[in-house]
Amino acid sequence: MTATSPRAPRKDQVRNRRLLLDAARLAFAEQGPDLSIEAIARTAGVGATTFYRHFATKDDLVLQLLEDMSHGAHQVAEEAAAVADDWDAFRTVFTRGCALDDAGLRLFDALCRTSPQAAEYGKTLAASLITPVADRARRSGLLRGDVTAEDVAAFMRMADSASTPRQRETAHEVMLAGLRTPTE
Repeated sequence: MTATSPRAPRKDQVRNRRLLLDAARLAFAEQGPDLSIEAIARTAGVGATTFYRHFATKDDLVLQLLEDMSHGAHQVAEEAAAVADDWDAFRTVFTRGCALDDAGLRLFDALCRTSPQAAEYGKTLAASLITPVADRARRSGLLRGDVTAEDVAAFMRMADSASTPRQRETAHEVMLAGLRTPTE
């Protein structure tokens, strides 16, 4: 008896899933995350039944959108893992880890507020990106011991909410200085 590998999804299934994700992201950005499943499906040009073939609930769609939106941050974390200097690795994630533009950051935050599950997933995603570099910097004695990954994520969001690139850069530098273990 030979084992069979699972069949790859049909091209129309892949296309419809992508249509739903793209339409939901655009519609949520324009109209907020309170849209109905029917409205999302209509925007994607598919029926509600097609929606349910891909996502059991709207929350499942939101979780997939959050995962999709975190790809840039995952790439930054991979780059940081390759940086030899522990503080530079931490700095890389701190300054570039919110890889979304302003509209993307607003949407990510709004999606995280759609349900307790989405909020927890957003926290888990952030912690998975921040914890490795924070632990490295802390083990090296460079990052304050009283700072958690959740604290770092909050500081990153604060810095990234600054109005101009110059203000963001200043906020990053001030916060990084405060996060670093003081030298005697």
